[in-house]
Amino acid sequence: MVKTLRSSILIAALAALTLAAVASAGTATNPPISFTGKYAGQATTKVDGNTVTIAATGKGSGTLLGIGSIVANGTGDSSQQPCVPFGGTGKIVGKTGTIVFKANPGASGCGDDGGHFFSVTGRLRVVKATGKLANAKGTLKLTGTYSRDDGTFTVKVAGTLTR
Repeated sequence: MVKTLRSSILIAALAALTLAAVASAGTATNPPISFTGKYAGQATTKVDGNTVTIAATGKGSGTLLGIGSIVANGTGDSSQQPCVPFGGTGKIVGKTGTIVFKANPGASGCGDDGGHFFSVTGRLRVVKATGKLANAKGTLKLTGTYSRDDGTFTVKVAGTLTR
């Protein structure tokens, strides 16, 4: 009985060690991918009732993608002030790949008293990635500014992705 118990404990310990080794090997082959990008460009907003249609195009660069562009389209709800919630889709394109994203709920642009200058924040879910970021998944944080007066915007996109 004691010999059988010792054998069972030894087998359980070996199984646990094997699972730990397999789990750490999977982590070592798929390390986290840090992404940071900065982009600036022009955005247009068209208001119809309380619906704001947004289109943005900019240039910049991102880690692992290099020099490239960002393009996004979406809609916002201007009935909610001073922070207009928005959603939409877009992509970041560089010389070595592409990130296709969708804005998660909670993204917003918070305007000043006159509605001229907005602070933009949100989380972007990576829907698809190609090139050097092929098969990467995760969420990127978006922060930036938008001037409604001249249509200019600047954004920083950063986060950690996994494969």
